[in-house]
Amino acid sequence: MELRLSRDDIINNYKDEMTDAEIYAALARIEKDKELKNELLRLSQYEIEHAEFWKQVANEAGIDVSGIKHSRFAVLFSTFIRRVLGLGFLVKLRESSEVDAIRKYGNLIRNKALGPYTDRLREILLDEVSHEEVFKEEASRFEAFIDNIRDAMYGMSDGLVEVLAAVAGLAPVVANPMLITLAGLIVGTAGTLSMAVGAYMSTKAQRDIRETMLSKIDIELENLDIEDRTRRVKDALNKMGIGEKTASEIAPSLSTDVDISKRITEVSEVGLSKEALENPGKSALYTGIFYLIGALLVIVPFPLLGHVIGNVGSLYISIVLVALAQAISGLLTAISGSGRIVHTMAMNIALSLGAAAATYTIGTVAHQLLHIAIT
Repeated sequence: MELRLSRDDIINNYKDEMTDAEIYAALARIEKDKELKNELLRLSQYEIEHAEFWKQVANEAGIDVSGIKHSRFAVLFSTFIRRVLGLGFLVKLRESSEVDAIRKYGNLIRNKALGPYTDRLREILLDEVSHEEVFKEEASRFEAFIDNIRDAMYGMSDGLVEVLAAVAGLAPVVANPMLITLAGLIVGTAGTLSMAVGAYMSTKAQRDIRETMLSKIDIELENLDIEDRTRRVKDALNKMGIGEKTASEIAPSLSTDVDISKRITEVSEVGLSKEALENPGKSALYTGIFYLIGALLVIVPFPLLGHVIGNVGSLYISIVLVALAQAISGLLTAISGSGRIVHTMAMNIALSLGAAAATYTIGTVAHQLLHIAIT
C-alpha cells in the first residue's frame, strides 16, 4: 500500500498521540474530582488507541517506532501548569494544539493520504473534536476570567509601548536619570488620562446608542401588527450581535412580550460587545490604572539604578521588563483566541521593541549630529 505521508510525519503523529496519552494520565493522577479523573483516564485510553493506529501505519510503511517515547517535557510542563494555574488555563493553552491536530488530520482525510486507513483516521478526528466537550465547563469558567485579564493587559500594553518609546528616545540625550524619570511620568500621566477619558467616552457612547435604540423599539412596536413586530425585533437582535438564525428563532416569542425592550436586552447580552455592557466609569478606571502600571514598569529602573548603571543600562532593564510583560500579554491574547502562542508573543515583543529602537535611534542621531544633550 502506498502512503502519501512522509516518514517524519508518521513518527511525529505517533509521538504526539503518545504524549497526549501520558499528559491525560498524569493529569488524572493529580486530579481530585472523581468524575473529572475518570474522564481524563478515558481520554488517555483514547490517545493510546490513536497511537496504536499510527504504530500500525508505521509498520505498514516499514518504519520502526518501538524506540519512540513521549515528550517528558510536555508532560511535566502540563502538570506544572495544572498545579500552578489550574485546569482551565491548561485547557485553553492546549486548545491551539488540538486545533492543529484536527486541521492536520482533516487535510489527510481530504487528500486520502492514508488510503484504506482514511475511515479510521476520520474516527480519530471525531475523538479529537469530542475532547473539547469534556472540558467545556472548565474552559467557559476560565474564559470569563481571561476576558477581564486580557482587557487589563491591553491597557498595560499601551503604557509599556508609549512610555518605553519616549524614554528610549531620551536616554541618549538626557544625562540625568531623574529627568528621564520625570519625563516618563509626564508621558505616562498624560497617556493615563487620555486612555481613561477615551475608554469612558467610547463605553458611554455604546451604552447610549443601545439605550436609545431600545427605547425607540417600544414606541415603534405599539402600532405594528404581529408580523411587523416580529421583523422589527429580529432586526434589533441582529444589530445587537445576535446571529440571523438565532434571531429568527426567538423573535416571534419576544414580539408578544409585554416589556419587549427589557426582554431583548436580556436575550441579547451574550451577543453585545463588551463596551455596550461595561460601566463607563469602571472601564475608564481599569484602563487608566493598567496603563499607568505599564508606564511605571518602564520608568522604575531609571530612579532606582540610573545613577549606578547609567541611562542606557537602565533602558536595557526596562526593555527586559517590557519584553516579559508583553510575552505574558501575548500568551493571554493567544490563549483567549486559541491562536498561535509563540507567534503572538513574539509579535507583541517585536512591535514594542521596534518602537523603542526607532525612538532610540532618533535620540542618538540628534545627540551625535546636532550635539543635543541635557544634563
